[in-house]
Amino acid sequence: MAFNGESATLAISTDNGGYFFTSGADRKSWSKGKHFLAGESVNSVSRDRNGGFFAATLTEGVFRSDDFGKTWSPSSRGLNVRKVWTVEPDKNEDGLVYAGTHYGHLFRSSDSGKHWEEVTGLHKAPLREKWGIDWAMGTTGMALHTVKSVRGKKGSLYVVAAGTGPYLTKDSGETWEIINNGVKKDCPVGAQDTYEGPSGKSADEILWAHLDEVHSCTHKLALSESQQGLIYQQNHCGVYRSDDGGLNWSDISPSTNIRHGFPITLVEGGSNSLFVIPAYQGKCKKHNSCIQGKLEVLRTDDGGRQWKHLTSGLSADTHSCVLRDGMASDSSSEPGVYFGTTSGEVYASTDRGKSWNMIASGLGRIQGISAFAI
Repeated sequence: MAFNGESATLAISTDNGGYFFTSGADRKSWSKGKHFLAGESVNSVSRDRNGGFFAATLTEGVFRSDDFGKTWSPSSRGLNVRKVWTVEPDKNEDGLVYAGTHYGHLFRSSDSGKHWEEVTGLHKAPLREKWGIDWAMGTTGMALHTVKSVRGKKGSLYVVAAGTGPYLTKDSGETWEIINNGVKKDCPVGAQDTYEGPSGKSADEILWAHLDEVHSCTHKLALSESQQGLIYQQNHCGVYRSDDGGLNWSDISPSTNIRHGFPITLVEGGSNSLFVIPAYQGKCKKHNSCIQGKLEVLRTDDGGRQWKHLTSGLSADTHSCVLRDGMASDSSSEPGVYFGTTSGEVYASTDRGKSWNMIASGLGRIQGISAFAI
């Protein structure tokens, strides 16, 4: 979605409501809008093809706004699970919307969120019985946190549940296939690090037992809009690329010891650029992954063969994290890239990450950022 000289708008989702930030076409100065959905834990905000906004909340389901966030109405009829991680308006069909919830459920609405029904075909997906009901490691728990429709391919949908690899359906959710061929079976993350765990086992034993279970956990997907079949994923154990719609993956991680992270975004138009933000497991106690020290963004312009470390304007002494929905980009001729931290800062770049500006602070735990052309 290109801005074409229009104003840029960011939706900032926090654990206490959200904010819209709007700038002029230069995206140098930003104005902060009114606090919306105060008291709700908003994980992400999305926009459908008709201009309606959806807020996925971890407290009370889905809310919808048709007046640019001035007023919001509950939009959760039929949502049996009210802890909603993501809402995905379908890229091909007006009114069709998907919601991913806690406990690994997928819901669908054909009337722009007025009514929801569960996509029960996901219950029969391969290895679905191994997802479990919930788990305590980390902060997400068992959740369907990512849903991606495919432009130009009606009925095609990618989903990711916490602790698993990605799944694909080509028939609107009736049948599914897990697509993780090529993801490494071992994980070097945290080889020299430890974290606290149950007594009776050494820290190294606990660490490696855990990594053996979650090494293929996909944290986020980035789908190309210009090249059919091109997908990237930020995995628990690295960054991966697929050129055939996810059937096969190749490891393009920045290095052997820079692999772990949560968000990923793809900028297209001109030279394509992929952005990730590393986090480091083991530096934070009890499994929590964090950035402890230098905050940096990594970018590749050649599909993962070479990576650049981008730090200009970023803190060299931080203790926070950028969550899976905490980074976004636009597709203007001079693309903007944006991310927010769990300590409440928002950074923006209009030169593909060569320099960063802090455009907001003190917003609380930022859980998601979305960019829109208005």
